[in-house]
Amino acid sequence: MAVAASERGASVLAVDFAPAMVERAEERLQQFHRSTAKVMDFIALDIADGSQDVAISNFGILAYPSWQGALKEMVRVIRPGGAIALTMWTNRDDCSPAHLLHRVFRQLFPNKDLWPPGLFPIFSPTALEKGLLRAGCVDVRVRTAQADWSPFSSNDVGRECDPMFRGFPGYAGLSDSNRSDLLASLKMAFEEYAGSGGVIRLPTKAFVVFASKPT
Repeated sequence: MAVAASERGASVLAVDFAPAMVERAEERLQQFHRSTAKVMDFIALDIADGSQDVAISNFGILAYPSWQGALKEMVRVIRPGGAIALTMWTNRDDCSPAHLLHRVFRQLFPNKDLWPPGLFPIFSPTALEKGLLRAGCVDVRVRTAQADWSPFSSNDVGRECDPMFRGFPGYAGLSDSNRSDLLASLKMAFEEYAGSGGVIRLPTKAFVVFASKPT
């Protein structure tokens, strides 16, 4: 998203609490002299009050129980009349590869947690609207976007997703044997969404939220 905004002429400050993510963002932003990336904690941004025009969190703060505090930080750093945008999965079991993994993991290991309790909070449009209003936003609009997630073929799904899945403690803590069983079951689950040529088209829904800071 930082690259897309920079390509459209915006001056972008991309932030993340993971140094590796910031390092990668810096590499991709090198061609844009007005854009940069920095390591920051999203509940304590090192950014001056009212210094930004727009604040965007793309599948970011809403994935954590501390999202309300992070949202207040987003409101703090944008100018009066500035804009806020957020995205978040709708928490359907088939709305992302991670959620499909969660469904299969629960079936195979009912006594284990894939990720910490509270990660990926469950939202509704009404809950999101109320949360943004509590943070001081106005003109809140919540939409549901739908598309097919189709970057994988059924033969590649385990190899392609394994590095991402290792970020979840429950997956990373499995024995090699258990992980192999999980990936075999996950492959079958993905194949249920495969069309012609073996291309997987995972039905994906996400909330897209827009709001403003009062003038």
